[in-house]
Amino acid sequence: METKKLLEKKIFWKKNSTDKKYFYHYEDDKIILLRINNFPDEPLYTIINGLDILDIEDKPKEWMLEVK
Repeated sequence: METKKLLEKKIFWKKNSTDKKYFYHYEDDKIILLRINNFPDEPLYTIINGLDILDIEDKPKEWMLEVK
């Protein structure tokens, strides 16, 4: 899936148990990562979808991040 299309989808991001800066989501049998960056020096989030990387400033309203 094209990374920009993820911004329009309802996604529940699961927290990575070994690195608190990362969340993950499975889409079409592959893993997509969401990294929390060092805001405000960097964009708030980075989506890593294979070799396709996209920085975003705000979390889409349809996204939920797991809290533990």
